[in-house]
Amino acid sequence: MSKLPTVPISKLKPNVLPVRRNQADLQAAAPTPKSHTVEYEKREGVIPSGIPGLDELIGGGFEPASTTLVMGEAGCGKTTFAAQFLYHGATKLNEPGVLLSFEEPSSSIVKHMAKYGFDFAALEEQNLFASINYKPHEVKKLVDEGGGLIWDTISSLGAKRLAIDSLTSYAMLFESLYQAREAELLLFELLRKWDCTTLLTAEGLQTERMRITTGMEYLTDGVILLHHPRYQAARYRAIEILKMRGTKHSEKMCPFEFVDTGGIKVYPGETVFFDIKDKQE
Repeated sequence: MSKLPTVPISKLKPNVLPVRRNQADLQAAAPTPKSHTVEYEKREGVIPSGIPGLDELIGGGFEPASTTLVMGEAGCGKTTFAAQFLYHGATKLNEPGVLLSFEEPSSSIVKHMAKYGFDFAALEEQNLFASINYKPHEVKKLVDEGGGLIWDTISSLGAKRLAIDSLTSYAMLFESLYQAREAELLLFELLRKWDCTTLLTAEGLQTERMRITTGMEYLTDGVILLHHPRYQAARYRAIEILKMRGTKHSEKMCPFEFVDTGGIKVYPGETVFFDIKDKQE
């Protein structure tokens, strides 16, 4: 069997540079993105994500009462993604939302999200938002009671959106792998009963050589991967739709960035795939 030719690392170059697009001088130096003429399916009756550029990749939005898993390494933007989903629903569509946190205190999340202009405190006063924290010793009570406090909160607000941060932390609060898996399955049963459009975050790594997942991607309706790889001396960000039931979704990686007023912004017309340059370059 013949071996495939080895391509030097120096010949691999991303055709979207890891720079801030608001800097005109750097943008002028960046290569022109390749045009993409593929039009993805646009569905009626879907739930807008609130992430600019994302809905173009997933057929217009999420299916009502669906569950979507957002996976990525630490620092890739999972919590911001979930918070932006809730904030958009409350402020633009008058859809109350609930944040359930098993890791970082929800008060801390709300505080940090203020830098993007997300005023969750004001939404809480308007009964459009509520946050719940579960400590390790309280998680078994959550499962045994069928999510009593969460369901009470969802019912009282009339919540349409739910964000859980994070599924990985939730699983780690149980003594054995068997208990963790059983609790995850029970949680998904509860999610179906609560009838909210739900985002769940989880730690995960997706590369060509190695894949680390929670195993829950088989139970969710959608899986979105947030990449934060390094190229030479800098890192750049990319989003990938791994799975989205009910629609013909995009299958390419697109760049995204954080903007000061608004949070995450996706660029669906650009690509971050690496091009193999000619050896004579």
